Amino acid sequence: MQSIAIHQAKNQLSALIHAVEQGEEVVLTRHGRPIARIIREPGAEQSPDAMEALGQQALDELNAFRAKVKPDPDYQPGDWKKLRDAGRRF
Repeated sequence: MQSIAIHQAKNQLSALIHAVEQGEEVVLTRHGRPIARIIREPGAEQSPDAMEALGQQALDELNAFRAKVKPDPDYQPGDWKKLRDAGRRF
């Protein structure tokens, strides 16, 4: 368990959230007295099967989106350089 003053926690919130994700508890203090506790949300961990299903769903959605997007028939492989250089002429 980690204790940290509230004024320090404001500057380190991302690191504290990461510690909580790793299973650590964080106690916020004011003038040395405990005020609040940050703990991992119950049920936040997902089983490997659930993670696999979520990943597969994301891939399916990406593939469906890719199927809707059609490449520009006038595109030539070197066109991106012309567009980049045109942006530099301002």
